[in-house]
Amino acid sequence: MDARDLTVDPEVPHHVFRHVVGHLASGVTVVTTADGSQNFGMTASSVTSLSAEPPMMLACLNRSAPTSLAVSSSGVFGVNILGHGHEHLAQQFAAPSDDKFRGVSLTPGVLGVPLLSDALAYLECRVVEQVTGGTHTIFLGKVVHASAHEGEPLAYFRGGFGRFQFGRDDAVYQVARQRVLERQYGVGEVMIMDDLAQDLDADKASVFYALTRLTTDGLVQRDPDRGYVVVPFDAKNSDEAFDARSAIELGVIDLTIGNAHAEDLVEMRKRFEAMAQLLVGDRFVDFDKYMDANYAFHESVIALARNRALSASFGRLSLRSVMSRSFGATPVTSQEFIRVQRDLADALEAGDAASARTAVLDYTKLAKKRVREILTEAGGLL
Repeated sequence: MDARDLTVDPEVPHHVFRHVVGHLASGVTVVTTADGSQNFGMTASSVTSLSAEPPMMLACLNRSAPTSLAVSSSGVFGVNILGHGHEHLAQQFAAPSDDKFRGVSLTPGVLGVPLLSDALAYLECRVVEQVTGGTHTIFLGKVVHASAHEGEPLAYFRGGFGRFQFGRDDAVYQVARQRVLERQYGVGEVMIMDDLAQDLDADKASVFYALTRLTTDGLVQRDPDRGYVVVPFDAKNSDEAFDARSAIELGVIDLTIGNAHAEDLVEMRKRFEAMAQLLVGDRFVDFDKYMDANYAFHESVIALARNRALSASFGRLSLRSVMSRSFGATPVTSQEFIRVQRDLADALEAGDAASARTAVLDYTKLAKKRVREILTEAGGLL
């Protein structure tokens, strides 16, 4: 019988539906908004990207939930994507409470949305349409700002939290990356997938994942004729990036010194302390985590201006890739980097423009000097 011939659709029992849908793995988000002076938030798994051009998100919220009503009233919402280890946040925002934000560090968004500072990523959206479906309201939001950090997303599957298994792929990437940084694969060398799979004792899917990430890191590039090629890197590459960062930060100082928002300064200090803990003596505790923390700290310095154009310009510098390429070949650095960045944080908090500018310029000089030392050891190119 053709299903179209049925005059009445069969009904799936509620408990069966919940059991079957529970097999659909999803990411975990906290949807937040502010209505007037009050913050609202709730855990939601029915959130997904809707469109890339223009960038849009879809969030499906129970229409009786206070957060759903607040999003409808305010017309804006934030999607905070939780990472592995954030189960407590998912549970906190899922349970009814008069103070869901207790103990949670927040970052104000460009739309006035309270964003979870520890989230793996977040997107800020302005509601352009809302539709009612059953017990829920579907909000279609245009994305006006987005940011992400390194890490693994928190997953929800069959009523429990877990993590996606990227371990094997990440291990292959880490080995390949280290070999590029240590120049085991030379500048201009073509990285052939079959050879890499044999060399790294990995399947082609893991190697492809590694090459894709190395391309994002700026360590290799995709040549249409030759394939994946190791990119040369010299002092000019790093100088341009560090000078550009310096110029943006000096501009931020001129715009914000003495009038930065207190909560932004608190977030900046928090990120500095997280970074400082990852450099003990002159050695990295964890190089990748330090690079992420360093980027996050300088991102928070730029964010003091609350200027989306400046933040976007900073993001386009690909500093994470430049620093990985510049410093990733050695576990040794200097506490001077922490000292001058502490000077920057102290000066910004004190509203001392001259000291803040000096710290930015000193940090840039240190970075350039250290790159030249490493390049000398590596023969002029990395």
